[in-house]
This record gives sequence, structure tokens and C-alpha cells, in this order.
Amino acid sequence: MPRPAPIILTIDDDPDFLRLLGLWLESEGYHVLASSDPVQGMQTLQTARPDLVITDLRMPGMDGMAVLETVQALDPDLPVILLTAHGSIPNAVAAMRAQAFGYLSKPFSNEELQELTTAALAQRHAGQETRKLRAALRQQAGQSILHRSPAMAALVDELACVANSKASVFLSGESGSGKERVARAIHDASPRCDGPFVAVNCGAIPAALAESELFGHVKGAFTGATQDHTGLIRSASGGTLFLDEIADLPLTLQVKLLRVLQEGTLRPVGAKTEISVDLRVISATHQDIHALTADGTFREDLYYRLHVIPLRVPSLSERAEDILLLAQHFLDRESQRMNRDILGFSPEALDKLMQRSWPGNVRELENAITFAAAVTEKGWVAADAIPDNGRQGGQSAFPPLQDAKAAFERGYLENLLRATDGNISRAARIAGRHRTDLYKLMRKHSLAPQLFKNPEDRDEE
Repeated sequence: MPRPAPIILTIDDDPDFLRLLGLWLESEGYHVLASSDPVQGMQTLQTARPDLVITDLRMPGMDGMAVLETVQALDPDLPVILLTAHGSIPNAVAAMRAQAFGYLSKPFSNEELQELTTAALAQRHAGQETRKLRAALRQQAGQSILHRSPAMAALVDELACVANSKASVFLSGESGSGKERVARAIHDASPRCDGPFVAVNCGAIPAALAESELFGHVKGAFTGATQDHTGLIRSASGGTLFLDEIADLPLTLQVKLLRVLQEGTLRPVGAKTEISVDLRVISATHQDIHALTADGTFREDLYYRLHVIPLRVPSLSERAEDILLLAQHFLDRESQRMNRDILGFSPEALDKLMQRSWPGNVRELENAITFAAAVTEKGWVAADAIPDNGRQGGQSAFPPLQDAKAAFERGYLENLLRATDGNISRAARIAGRHRTDLYKLMRKHSLAPQLFKNPEDRDEE
């Protein structure tokens, strides 16, 4: 179905000019409602719901500034273009301060009018799109996965069926596509939702520390092991363990993980006895796990233990309908966090979001919108505020090593505090650190233990 012609309300006390203005606009395919009486024009505004108002500035009874004020009270997003034969800098400044979309001094050319009209209608469309996006976000408030696309809707339906199962889930998909978000959605919808959700990036743990970090150790197991360390796997007992980039797990640790899945027990480094664990494992990778299994890089027996329920998370290019919804969500979040009065995306910014590729998927989109919000103090996000492919603000898409280490440290602390319900003493024992050291790290990353306590515990405080 073709879109209906935009409706433009024109107001001018000069009937001859009003007629000429209407002919110009109708020649471009617009539907024009003309009024030589501004009061009558405001009555038309309430019944016809135009997409743009073009009004003369100086008129008897009700001038253009009063028209602008009335329009803003009825529909703040409706653009208004002011016209006057008495053009002056003070009038222009006053009009723009009053949030008029544009200002033209008579006489002006048809080309000048069409250029400003096209821009105003584009912003009107952007405002309407913003309202639709925010309405969709309100409708999906509280849901783990925001989506409009059929591809993600199908996956969400699958998650509802998978959540109640105890079987292991294997997520495949490109890097940055949202596999951890999907894993958390499964956990939140499962009977284990009250237990911990512990996310581990297998590729980010230093090889020398991997066994101790995952399986824990006992005091005296090696030099520097001054106290027992629970380990991330055991911290997830009673809940869900998410092993991201599972293909990066060394073969020696794949054997130990296989035993955990087979027997429901693990042996910390240096321990003589097995410890029971009760957890559900969700694993993920962006690599071709079948090829890795075939060439012996990944154990076939572990593959079959993990690959019970396979799910594929679509890339952002496969769910283009979600781009603007996700972008609006990230923009609203960052605008609130930075205390910025950002109205939404300009028409050019909306076009850029939809036209550019997102090889880094949702993660790249999120980073781009965070940057755009940071450089937009108020008003509409311009197209040039959105960084181009492969850079964020002119920098490499890959963060500095120090930033990557800090991100891993913060993620580790968040998972640890969630697993211990914000209990610093327990968290310190698990981490093998003194309480004072843990508090220093928490201050460094602006983490408060109260945020990780159970809601019941918070109510009691």
C-alpha cells in the first residue's frame, strides 16, 4: 500500500499568497488545507491532524508565534515553519528559540520552500518512528530480549520451550549477536531462576589460572594458595553456568568439564575428594564447533554432552527489523544515564542506522549509540554522531588490552557478588582475597554489594 500524501496546513491572511503557496505544495504531491483565519486554522488542526503547519508570522487577531504556541500545546512533535514579509534577525532568533522548525522571509523561491518542507516532514516521520519505538519498548518492558523481527520472535518461542528442560543448551552465532543475553533469558524463565547465573568467557581466562578459576583449589594446592577457592563452576551450583567461547577451553580442562557433566561432581585443584554440584550448563561459541570436533581440537564426547539442545542466535543483519528498536533502547538508556535531553534520532541518523552494516552485531550497535549519546548534548542525534564501521569515535573497534582486563575483572566481580548475594565475606573466600582487597576492587569498579542482595534481604535492611 502506498503511503498517503502528507497533509500540510497553511495559514496566511493574504488570500492571493495563500493560493500561490497551495499551488506550489500541491505540485509536489502534498495535500494542502488552507486557512486565511488563524483561529479557524487552529480548529482545523484539531480535526485534520496535519503533518506540517506553515504559517505567516504577522496576522491580525492571532500571530504566527501564538499559532506556534498553540501547535506545541496540542502536538509538540508537529513541525511549524514561519513566514514573514518583515524578515529580521530578531524575529528569526525568537522563532527558533520558540522551537519553530524553520523560518523563511518573503519573497522566497519554490526551491527554498520545498527544501525546508521536505526536511520538516522527514523530522515529523522521525518523531513518529520514535514514538512507535518507545511504545514497543514499553510493551516489552521487563523482557530479556527486545525484538520486532520474525527471526528473533521464532527464537524467543523456542526459548520458552527450552527453559523448563534440564538439558544442556548450545548457542551458536556470530560474535556480539547476544548469546549471553539469550542464555540469561533461558535462566530467568527456568525453574533455576532464583539460583545464580554465572557467565564465564573461556577465552578471557589466563591459561595458567584457568583450572583454579573454573574448578577452584584448596589451601596449599600451589604456591600462593593461602586459602580455599570455590571456583566459578561451583559458584553456579543451584543455578546456571554459561560458558561463552567454549571452543577456547584447553583440552586438559575439557576432560575435567566432561566429568562434571557426567558425574555431577568436581575436584578442586589439590583436593582429594569430589564435591557435588547441581547446575545447568549453557555453552556458546562463534566458531564452527563441528569442524573443531572433526579435527580433534574439541573433544567429541564433550561436544555431545553440551550439544543437546542447539540454538542459533541470528546476526543483526538477519534481524534488521530490530536495529531501530535496539538503537532507541540504548539511546534512552544512555540519555537517562548521562542526564541528556535527547529527543531521538534525526531522519538522516535513522537512515544511517538502517543502511550501514553491523559486522559486530548488537555489541557494535550498542557501542555506536553510546558514543552518539556522549557527543549529543540535547535535541536530535545527527547522522555524523554515529561512528562509521570499524571505529568508535575514530578509534579501533578493539579495546586496549588494559580496558579488556578491566572489563573481565568487573564481570568476574559482578558474577561473584550475584553468586553470593552480595555477601562480602563469602565472596572474599571464594576469590581467595582479603575483604579489604575486595572492597578496593569494588570501589574501583563502582560496585555496591547492596545491589546484589536478594530483594527479601533488601526489604529487611
